[in-house]
Amino acid sequence: MGGCQADGADEPVNLDARLLAAHAAGDGVALARLYAEAARAGGPGAGFYLTQAWIFALEAGLPEAAEIGETLRESGLT
Repeated sequence: MGGCQADGADEPVNLDARLLAAHAAGDGVALARLYAEAARAGGPGAGFYLTQAWIFALEAGLPEAAEIGETLRESGLT
């Protein structure tokens, strides 16, 4: 889906706008990757974002779900 790419290629839109667009589009793959991107950025919401990334990755059947889940376990968030 254009505008929902987690990598932001050719996309000058900020992360919040991309997350909103991915939600509106129902794009679970983009949501998983965007929430993972938000988690990597750190800050007080990083745990929430990582949890959301894991949920959407699991729902979408993405291979990165295992790595995200492991990161959650290592961080003590699960």
